[in-house]
Amino acid sequence: MAGWRHAFSLSSEAVKDATPPGTVTLIGKTEHSVIHQNGRYVDRVVQFPLPTLSPADPLNWPSWRKMACMMTVAFYAFVANFLSASLAPALPVWNREFRQDVRPLSDLMQLVALNVLALGLGNVFWVPLSNVFGRRLVLVVSTLLLSVATTTGVFVKGFTPTLFVRVFQGLGSSASETVTPAVVGDLFFVHERGGWMAFYTASLASGSVLGGITGGYIANGLGWVAQFSVGAILTGLASVATFFLVPETMFDRPKHALPVQQQHWQQASLQTFQPNLAPRISVPPRISLADLPSARFTLPTRYTWATIIAVATRASTGMTWYDTESSQTELSSWPGPGRGGQPGPSRRSGPVSGEGSGEGSGAEYSPPPYTFAQSLKFSRYRGNVVHQFMKPWTTLLLPATWIVMMQYGGLVGGVAVISTVGPQILNHKPYFWGGNAGLLFVGALVGILLGGLCTGLLADRQLKRLARDQDHGFAEPEARIGLMLPSLLVGTCGLLVFGFCAQYPGRYQWVGLEFAYGMVAFALTQVPSIWFGYLIDSYEQLASDCFVMICILRALIPFAWTFIVAQWMEKSGYLVPFAGFTAIMGVFALLTIPIIVCGKRLRIATTRYVTKNQ
Repeated sequence: MAGWRHAFSLSSEAVKDATPPGTVTLIGKTEHSVIHQNGRYVDRVVQFPLPTLSPADPLNWPSWRKMACMMTVAFYAFVANFLSASLAPALPVWNREFRQDVRPLSDLMQLVALNVLALGLGNVFWVPLSNVFGRRLVLVVSTLLLSVATTTGVFVKGFTPTLFVRVFQGLGSSASETVTPAVVGDLFFVHERGGWMAFYTASLASGSVLGGITGGYIANGLGWVAQFSVGAILTGLASVATFFLVPETMFDRPKHALPVQQQHWQQASLQTFQPNLAPRISVPPRISLADLPSARFTLPTRYTWATIIAVATRASTGMTWYDTESSQTELSSWPGPGRGGQPGPSRRSGPVSGEGSGEGSGAEYSPPPYTFAQSLKFSRYRGNVVHQFMKPWTTLLLPATWIVMMQYGGLVGGVAVISTVGPQILNHKPYFWGGNAGLLFVGALVGILLGGLCTGLLADRQLKRLARDQDHGFAEPEARIGLMLPSLLVGTCGLLVFGFCAQYPGRYQWVGLEFAYGMVAFALTQVPSIWFGYLIDSYEQLASDCFVMICILRALIPFAWTFIVAQWMEKSGYLVPFAGFTAIMGVFALLTIPIIVCGKRLRIATTRYVTKNQ
């Protein structure tokens, strides 16, 4: 509680100067951080996290390798949600094709509800396993499981075997919603994540929409089993592409062991380390992590002067250590690169600490290239299995986890109800769309494209703009959060519009249904995109554990709503249930305001937990 009392007792100016986990220097403010471009001087955007010298570091990969990796994992997310959603408009086909096993709508909806539930709960296993064995192994196994389950669906007959297939499809799909966002954080710098996260969430959401559009046509035109045949082709492609194009992105770099705030050093040589060129560290903020009663740090022994020298030769950026007094005394004496004021070697060959080191031969270190064969290797075993399985549950101590859980779960629940109920409405009077009922998802596709475009264009720009306005050039994770308020308003109102148009059908009321679905889809694309980026920026390695809890509730809410919505609508019609959904989502949306106002104080208060579990 000391950390919470301290965080909320600070003045606004002290909070502004504080550097809790998640606050990084994005815009350089020293004379060496200003560069000449197109006839004028502009601020330089600092790359954070700080790359190592290893070519295996994902931050050092060439653009084509990053893009191939992102396209593959985004395709996996697309296929997973395509398969999940394509069955909803095809449910009426079951009773026409399997007359010997006629099922009520409540039974058929289990094929959707249990798949969604497994999709969320599967992350209880996938994320801890990815922290122990690496991202690559989990992504390869999960895509393979999805491919095998979908192919099995081509051959099974009967409701119960199909239900089991849908459950295993959900388990194979679940890593696409937790491990894949973590890959974005592994591959890109802070100022690049917003756009790529928008691309990922747009792929995720468009899979659901295109599945909803085409599922009815495939089932009505080619038969029930054809859905699994098409899915088997898509999942097979995803599995093969993942094996060959997704290397291990979890990389152990020294910065993860320390709460590091980037500062600008005096320009260092990019070829050799000059002993007489002492790094000039900027004046640290008045309120640092070492001042907080909730956090004290010591410098790990493996973070040696060799690391500092290697970093100095890598870029003109440095670090400030928030440490205990004894370690600060050692770090504050900068007579040379050796310990205790003793001069060190004038040159150092070898990679950053943790990647091995070579002999100081006086020649520039040239690490071996990162070959295609090396990219096919799996990560080392990291141990601490019990700890990794328990860690996601401890992220409930972070307020942001709860808010994202409720907002994302509420939006997904609303979309699940619309995608299940909407085609049924359009199959009855006065519409009678039949096999065309899947066209309801066209409105959602437009909403997804607009949401992804807005987020991709504005998220990173907003982060850099606010960083330029800061005295220290700090980038705060809360900078992007304000962009969600309009989309949350639009998505919440969309639920009410859909309920009204469904309650009072008319010749042209389908336009309102389409428009309302697009409003909710717009929010569903933008909200998780910004929130996931916020969690990655704020909590780094803990982000994937936060995703586990988010996806559990994201699964439970649609599962519960899908089961109870049929009975509720039979009693009260459409307007009352959707008005209830609107009220719930409105309360969830208002929880964004405390993060905008007090988000940095909350990060200061939870510093001890975050730094302890990194």
